[in-house]
Amino acid sequence: MRVALTVAAIALSVSLVVSVTSGYASIEAAVYKYLNQYMGSTDVEVVRPNDVSGGLTTSLLEKLRRDPMVAGADGRFEMALVPADIMGEPAAKRAAVIGLERPGDTRSDYLRFEKGGWFHASDGNYAVVDQTLAASLKLGIGDSFTLPVPGRKLQLKVVGIIHKPEVLASYMWTAYVPLRTLQEFAQSPGALSRIMIDLKTGADPTAFAGRWGPTLRGIDPSVKLRLARDTRRQMDKNLQGIHVLSYMGGTVSMLAATFIVFSALSMGVVERQRTLAMLRAVGAYRSQIAALVVLEGVLLAVGGALIGVPLGWLWIKLLALMFPSFFVAGVVLSGGGILYGSLGSIGAAIAASLLPAWSATRVSPLEAMAPLSSARAAGVPWRSALAGLLLICVDPFLLLGPLERLLALLGVASPHDAVRPLQFYGHFLMGLPCLMLGYFLLSPMFVWLIERFAGPLVAAMFALPSRILRQQLSTGIWRAAGTAAALMVGLAVLIVMQTEGHTLLNGWKLPDKFPDIFIFAPPLGGLDMRQQEMLTEVPGIKKGEVMPIGVASPEYGTSPWAIGLAAMMPNATMFIAVDPGLAFKMMELEFREGNAAQAAEQLKRGDAVVVTEEFRQLKGLHVGDKLTLKTNSGDVAFDIAGVVWSPGIDVMVSMFDMNRQFDQRTAASVFGSLADGRKYFGINQAFLFAANLDWGVQKEQLLKDVQRRLGEQGMRAGDVREIKHNIQKGFGRLLLLVSTVGFAAMAVASLGVTNTIMASIRSRRWQFGILRSIGVTRSQLLRLVVAEGLLLGMIGCGLGLAAGFEMSLDANALSSSITGYNPRLAIPWGMVGIGIGVVLFISLFASAWPAASVARTDPLALLQAGRASA
Repeated sequence: MRVALTVAAIALSVSLVVSVTSGYASIEAAVYKYLNQYMGSTDVEVVRPNDVSGGLTTSLLEKLRRDPMVAGADGRFEMALVPADIMGEPAAKRAAVIGLERPGDTRSDYLRFEKGGWFHASDGNYAVVDQTLAASLKLGIGDSFTLPVPGRKLQLKVVGIIHKPEVLASYMWTAYVPLRTLQEFAQSPGALSRIMIDLKTGADPTAFAGRWGPTLRGIDPSVKLRLARDTRRQMDKNLQGIHVLSYMGGTVSMLAATFIVFSALSMGVVERQRTLAMLRAVGAYRSQIAALVVLEGVLLAVGGALIGVPLGWLWIKLLALMFPSFFVAGVVLSGGGILYGSLGSIGAAIAASLLPAWSATRVSPLEAMAPLSSARAAGVPWRSALAGLLLICVDPFLLLGPLERLLALLGVASPHDAVRPLQFYGHFLMGLPCLMLGYFLLSPMFVWLIERFAGPLVAAMFALPSRILRQQLSTGIWRAAGTAAALMVGLAVLIVMQTEGHTLLNGWKLPDKFPDIFIFAPPLGGLDMRQQEMLTEVPGIKKGEVMPIGVASPEYGTSPWAIGLAAMMPNATMFIAVDPGLAFKMMELEFREGNAAQAAEQLKRGDAVVVTEEFRQLKGLHVGDKLTLKTNSGDVAFDIAGVVWSPGIDVMVSMFDMNRQFDQRTAASVFGSLADGRKYFGINQAFLFAANLDWGVQKEQLLKDVQRRLGEQGMRAGDVREIKHNIQKGFGRLLLLVSTVGFAAMAVASLGVTNTIMASIRSRRWQFGILRSIGVTRSQLLRLVVAEGLLLGMIGCGLGLAAGFEMSLDANALSSSITGYNPRLAIPWGMVGIGIGVVLFISLFASAWPAASVARTDPLALLQAGRASA
């Protein structure tokens, strides 16, 4: 039975590895299927990155079509607009509106229609929309909706509804319209956003790019020519993080299984001490005894892998049946996940068998001659505790120690630049493994301490004599330590994930002085200077307290579409243009370097920026240093006029990037003047405004007044509290999702608890028979075994809390070093309490069946086991 439980624990952990990695592989396949079909056979793409809503022309398209290497080329015009229903009520978010020339452009023919079909002309007021946009505006075939922009709107009739994978459709709505219709609506006849080119068979894309590159740069220096392999390389780069996360999630359950295998093999060595001694007495070598134990561990792992791989496939197959819209490419088994789960389980079993194998080689042949076996209580396990303490200090030293000074002493050329990668890779490759191994070596000390100090309390709780619980776990101290370590893994992972998530959220505090409202202009065009003046005259807005905010990315441009693109790029910088005097008046800014007066003066003079504290920590720049940014006029060196910190300063960027980690965007943001924004980045219109309101003004009514005064139907408004609530709500759901990894590890550990309790009962059957013979009742015996299970749970909680909190401190230090974002640690005590409750419940529940089984056994049957079972 205990062999079956051990194999089941390994099988469950392998199945989790296979299902998690295959789940990510299946979603990735769905993404690739959609993107590859969207790109079709496109070999080359011509686009203008700084303005993806235009910049190319139909005349350029015709020249490319005439190239002898080109088999075909299609042009598209794209806009990002907020659609509205026929009554003018705007939708919740923007949609990508794509103009294409049908029936010649067949690059989207792969799309599956739920209803209707394609339009067959390049003009006419028709549209094909995806299912999410149709559901939002309650559209069916024949219904109409509008695309409003300042001063005009375009009414379109729905002729088709396509189905896109939910994972993509929910991120960005899509509408397809005739090309010339969209060009005329945008008042940009002949304009194109991108040109997609298919080369003839055998044509060399590199040679084509080399020939056309100079020509395109001569037309417009910002026009880029991309090859298909560049796009695939960027896709692969963006999905690398998904692979890492999937394997890390599987590793957690594998770690729990490792401790269970160790515990099972330790039990086997103790229980077969006489058998192993007898083998030694008849001539078996120590190496043969060690090989026997290791081979047992490998056989357990192989059995678990053989069951776990098909079980993992079953889990992911059930998920695909429950959520078919996410698995449009079907179930894709991850070969790497299967290999990692199978070989990882064998490697874990070998690692877990080393200490029991060494213990088995120490069995003396003379012990086989002893008439009775005896269980000896362990002394204070100080040797393993000392080794554990040294190991758990490795990760804090890597993240908090004087690494930069040590690297300088070792002669490293640039120690400051070398510290961050060393900390990142050292944390995952050395720090975390040492931490887990260290707490495993500390677990015998936890067993010894909790048994002595918590044992009497548990005995009183179950109405048992305290002496009856004494040394019940420490007589098989490594067996109990392995099980407690398995319980530790799930609780520690749960604590570090929840703590880091809540630390990130709680670090974003609402400031005391911050604009009352943010007003968003329509994504097409924004508000010009005349409209901005009209905005300041809207009743309810405080006079002189309307601040236009311009946002640009030096690499990508100033439109909302370009800002959204920049937000996807980890190294992109945001230039936020504001009126210096007004910004320092309306927002609470704490200057960490410099002061408000001097910074405002420098920003007014030009060629100066203010950076955030996170940016300073990330880049190592200070007041007076130069920061070079790519502008429309080339590279420009800006003076750093100040370093500021504000709890809510990232709100302005999060308006464009609600579903990104706002700490990364804050750490990459700099603030300059509106004059520099216009001069260097072409910020002539503003899409975002901050304003303070008169007392008692309702935001909803104010927005209606703004729309009526400016004639802008696509304008929206939001306050800081609503934004923070939405971030917290979405992030909280994400935390619950990733926390399932910790709970899954706890489920794996529950099998180890049952295994340990069964081994403990088996080794004491004769002792239990004596207790029953002298008057101990079935109820008392049942409570004794359940009390041992509770003690195991308490040891697991102690280890999990210690490991989880240390990992949280280390993760916070790593985040501070890598991103520069260093909020105060926030521990979610409620979730920690739930984790502790789950561990204790698992321990009690897992011990219930063995306890009931031994309590039902007849005293004579227990005595017949003899003292040799002890």
